[in-house]
Amino acid sequence: MMVAIASLNFLLVLFDLTYIPLRDFWLLGKVRIPLIQRVIYLPQPFQITPLYDPIKGIEPHRATQAYIATVAKLRQTIAEEGVDTPATQELLAQLRQQSTTMVDTDPFALANKTGTLERIKNLMRLKVFGRRDASSKQSFERFWSPEYINEQNWQANLTWFEQQIIPLMATNYWRRYGEDGNFIDHFDAIDIPFNILFLVEFLGRTFWLSRQYRGARWRDAMFWRWYDVLLFFPFWWLAPTWAWLRIIPVTIRLDQAGIICLDSLERQASQGLVAAIATDISEVVVLQVLTQLQKAIRRGQLSRWLPRGVQGSKNLNNIDELGELAALVGQVVIYRVIPQLRPEVETLVAYSVDQVLRQAPPYRRLLEIPSLEALPIHWRQSLAKEISDRLFLLLEQASKNQGNPPREGALLVSQLAQKFGQTLSAELQEEQVGKVIQDLLVMWLEEIKINFVRQTHIEGIETVLDQTRALQESLEQGRLKP
Repeated sequence: MMVAIASLNFLLVLFDLTYIPLRDFWLLGKVRIPLIQRVIYLPQPFQITPLYDPIKGIEPHRATQAYIATVAKLRQTIAEEGVDTPATQELLAQLRQQSTTMVDTDPFALANKTGTLERIKNLMRLKVFGRRDASSKQSFERFWSPEYINEQNWQANLTWFEQQIIPLMATNYWRRYGEDGNFIDHFDAIDIPFNILFLVEFLGRTFWLSRQYRGARWRDAMFWRWYDVLLFFPFWWLAPTWAWLRIIPVTIRLDQAGIICLDSLERQASQGLVAAIATDISEVVVLQVLTQLQKAIRRGQLSRWLPRGVQGSKNLNNIDELGELAALVGQVVIYRVIPQLRPEVETLVAYSVDQVLRQAPPYRRLLEIPSLEALPIHWRQSLAKEISDRLFLLLEQASKNQGNPPREGALLVSQLAQKFGQTLSAELQEEQVGKVIQDLLVMWLEEIKINFVRQTHIEGIETVLDQTRALQESLEQGRLKP
């Protein structure tokens, strides 16, 4: 019931706000389409303007109404007495005088209808002289002259004037002012009963909500239903042009009643709001974090972050993180990376063996003998392959025996990996190396900031929001398990 009353009140508000701009339609029942210069007539069941004009303080304008009355009297006089009678001539003179006064004083200005007067003048120019650049006063003078309104043409001319000009004049009006200096508007007489009803309903509903929910006071319930305040807010007194805001509570009530569904609109609105601020927020947060990290590195705090062993330093878990990391890197390099570089290692070993053998004079002499020059090359390749096989066999055995007592060769490889990690950890803590790492990290973070901003603007936050929305819908439909 209250939904229907709120909707009715909102329709009345819209009618009141649009009454003045659409008064010509309610008066004449026609709509003019500017693009195609056509007029569409829409029949009305009853006249609205006589009922609503008094509410807006609208009265017929004396000047235009007197003009219309004079034209009607002219038709009656010509029909009864003829064109050449003194009464007809007197009425024609009055119309010429009234036309001049209308053009000079513009009685349409108060109703903001100066454009209507211009249309009247253009129609008269085209009717009398056939062009728009003629004088409007001369057009009226000639039209209401005895020569123009003659025995043969008076009826056709008056009919044209009554069909084309009189309806435009009828749209003009006079609107009274109140003591406050504004136009008189009695819409409050219609709106106040609705305001009282909605105020009582608001107080009762919020009081009931405060009793239903123990944690909510009456004031909290009022804030909960804040949008209902727009239904009884006296817009007609404080801000008449803002009364259309009642669409907010009306729309919410229609949605709550199940008459309309705003789920998709709510999702789009929330997504648009989130998209509008999420990009800026994410950029500000990420750039702020990266900028602070760059400043910390420039201040030399990187060396403080690098652990220097358990003794003499503040260590939370008694673990040398950098040493462990270096040891892990050494194991990965020796046990995982080098075995995958077997062809390159064999080539390097063969080259090294060849360079060593070339230092021996017997080896160089064998290379100079044409029939035996292939023999040293065969020895070199065999020796290089044997060394490589032994090396990779040791690496394989050391990798398999991790955690078990190592053999002698595997022990050497394990010692090599451990030494590699210790040496790497120590070198990373050197001042010159730390300075290089600091500069590289600062440049790397700067590239991350630039690429992050560029990628965010290219892809847009809407892509992430769409993916989030799709996951939410999948969870709601049961296709995914949270």
